[in-house]
Amino acid sequence: MPKLNIFVSFEFDKDNDLKNNFYRQAEQETDHEIGDCSLHESYPDEAWKNKARKAIRQCDVVVVLIGKDTHNAPGVIVETDMARNLGKPVIQVRPQGRSCNGLTRLGEPIPWRWRTINRKLDEISPGSR
Repeated sequence: MPKLNIFVSFEFDKDNDLKNNFYRQAEQETDHEIGDCSLHESYPDEAWKNKARKAIRQCDVVVVLIGKDTHNAPGVIVETDMARNLGKPVIQVRPQGRSCNGLTRLGEPIPWRWRTINRKLDEISPGSR
């Protein structure tokens, strides 16, 4: 399959484990060749916004990993607004066994099941357009 560049949005100070698990599991659970476009720093200033905008512009999809307070995380809100403004698809993924709130303006989160995630990625993949 063609490479699918993914920008993972998550609450940097609280949910880094979710991002690490997502990429670790992706190595085994998907046929998509996944590139990491994510930032490796938290949301502080205009320089961060410029880096985020550039990374999101270069990605194929933004995946929001939903933690306990993701819906209140300012960086996630900025990143998803940028994605929408740039016309990038956004998928919210809710870990199993967690009752967490996603960003309601982005629609219903999907469960963190790789069959479901892969189906969504298949719809977005450059080879399927």
